[in-house]
Amino acid sequence: MAKYTELCNQILENVGGKDNVSGAVHCMTRLRLNVKDRSKVNVEEVRKIKGTVGAQFSGDQFQIIIGQHVSDVYPEFCKLAGISAADAIDENLDSEPFSLKAVPSKVLDYVSGSVAQIIPIMMGAGFFKMFYAILGPDLMNVMPNESQFMQMLYLVGNAGFYFMPIFAAWGAAKKLNTSIPIALLLGALLVDPNFINIVAAGEPFNVYGFIPMQLNNYTQSLIPILLSVWALKYVWRFLNKIMPSAIKVIGVPFVAVVIMVPLMYCGLAPIGNWIGEGIAIIVNTLYDVAGPFAIAFIGAFWMFMVATGMHIAAIQIAFINIATLGYDPIVLAGSNIANYALMGMIVAYFIRTKNEEKQMAAANMITLLVGGISEPTLFGVLLRNKRAMIVQVIGGFVGGLVGGLLGVAVYTLGAANVLTVLQYAGGPGSNFVNACIACGVAFVVALVVGVVIGFNDDSNGEGFKLFKKK
Repeated sequence: MAKYTELCNQILENVGGKDNVSGAVHCMTRLRLNVKDRSKVNVEEVRKIKGTVGAQFSGDQFQIIIGQHVSDVYPEFCKLAGISAADAIDENLDSEPFSLKAVPSKVLDYVSGSVAQIIPIMMGAGFFKMFYAILGPDLMNVMPNESQFMQMLYLVGNAGFYFMPIFAAWGAAKKLNTSIPIALLLGALLVDPNFINIVAAGEPFNVYGFIPMQLNNYTQSLIPILLSVWALKYVWRFLNKIMPSAIKVIGVPFVAVVIMVPLMYCGLAPIGNWIGEGIAIIVNTLYDVAGPFAIAFIGAFWMFMVATGMHIAAIQIAFINIATLGYDPIVLAGSNIANYALMGMIVAYFIRTKNEEKQMAAANMITLLVGGISEPTLFGVLLRNKRAMIVQVIGGFVGGLVGGLLGVAVYTLGAANVLTVLQYAGGPGSNFVNACIACGVAFVVALVVGVVIGFNDDSNGEGFKLFKKK
């Protein structure tokens, strides 16, 4: 949109110009840039730009916090940077020398960039699952599950996750700038009814009659298709180079599918399934060992993980848990509780501060509780005030511990504001009730502690040296 032209121009000017931007994507609140030369990025100047809330490097990405209207800013930024929306997430990873040290960040960036684009699907379908659970017999018992209205809620909510391989294939293909149609076909092959019937039959099956295939159900999965689309990128590129021009239009798609079908069914998809199972084992082991303290730890320190970008890896695990297990018992379970502690803290900050700080707190409070945007409170209050940090840690820890003791888990994605607790709906009715208790405890504890201890002798706060501006 034209009204964001000045904002985008200032961003480009301070990230080294459009020639220094190799790719861009956005999540719910952040514009995520891949830059060729990090030394050309003036982080402090970007933070000062009117319209930005903060900026930081996270792995190889330069993330600029803009707010929930980032989806409006993104097209204008792509236009001024000279990149199309489809190409905006092509990071030209192969142009960089291979580095074993960089592999984890590359993998994380690929998963994050692929999943970020399908979050609206997960959220939209999640609301249908949420209302199905709330209105059904397990909670309010407003309607029977057999009613047509409830059946429609179930249909839409279930489809949003059942066909996850197809949605993820689209996001991954856009991320890697490879063939979207063939990627969608690969995703569809993982959930095709005929394939599901072969798996259900449990009898040995060979692709093309001679390549043995593992019998796994890949509905609601993420990793198998992410691995497959990653391989497709190289297969597609290779075929485009060697295929004669006269038959390229027909030959490349056909041969790509011929190669990718056994590669996916017999190799990459099973490997992805093993990785998913391994992550589930790690998460369950952590929960078994640490128990309630796992959620308490996340509740206490989640906002600091967000500030440093450490939350990205954990979020991917949460998405994989929801896609494979149907729920996330640790990461989102604790992070949502942390969000309520932040709400309690900012309300207490509004009560205890004066003058300009009170006005700023009022704006942040409305932005957080109503709009679901945490960055103004996170960077404007929490990270520059020692006592605000103490309040956040205590509220998040106590609320997280309660949630851990009650065994809460997140089943859907939904609102990020005061209605965040609705993300716990979708499972047993008791889970939602327990989540309300845990989130309420986090909010009240943070509010009470903040009101009691105040926010330092300086209304502007001082903040730890780690977070001070130079």
